[in-house]
Amino acid sequence: MQLDEAAHILGSADFFSICNLEQRRMLAFAGERRTLMPDETLFRAGDVTEGAYVLISGELVSKQSDAKNLPSVPIIQPGAVIGELALIAKHPRRATVKAVTAVELLLVPRVAFSKLIQQYPEIAQKAAAKVRQDVNTYVTPLVSAKQKISARR
Repeated sequence: MQLDEAAHILGSADFFSICNLEQRRMLAFAGERRTLMPDETLFRAGDVTEGAYVLISGELVSKQSDAKNLPSVPIIQPGAVIGELALIAKHPRRATVKAVTAVELLLVPRVAFSKLIQQYPEIAQKAAAKVRQDVNTYVTPLVSAKQKISARR
């Protein structure tokens, strides 16, 4: 994969909008293209991954192992980032992600992202704000639901 092509792929990923073109090129240089065949597993719940993945093409599905009654979540949008928190911390994945179709991904290693934020501390601040924003999209509805339940009691 050409460096500029990989940097463009990262540019299509919302999380990496915090980086300028030069910074995306640095991550792309360290990145690794991965392919999966249908039914192949990217990672299992409990695995610690070496970084985050950016979907280039294909369809993945995410399934929480402890949520037997919850449906699988499709991941089909090119540029979707899978496991962005793995860029910051070694933390076990909460879901299993498998390929539905043939899939192409770009792995962004945690080591490369760590070097980037050491060189550019402002990226660390932007990444923290981005993660907070993403977490809030999940937490806000939960807090609202909890408040409604408490109000009924």
